[in-house]
Amino acid sequence: MSANSPKTCIYPGCERPAVPPHQLGGPQPSFCDLDEHNALTAHQERQRLANESSPGAPEGDR
Repeated sequence: MSANSPKTCIYPGCERPAVPPHQLGGPQPSFCDLDEHNALTAHQERQRLANESSPGAPEGDR
C-alpha cells in the first residue's frame, strides 16, 4: 500500500475509507466511522459468511 492510497475499512464487504489517524499520533484505525464496524462485529460477520459458504454445516454446531 502506498502513502497515497487511502486505507479501507477491514469489515467484510465494506468499501468505506478507514478513519484517519488521530492528530496527536498513533496508528490509523482499521475500521470506518460506522459504529457497527468494529473488531467484534467483523469477527461475527466473517463467521456468518464462513457458515453460509459451508453447505450442510449445522447452524448451532460449536
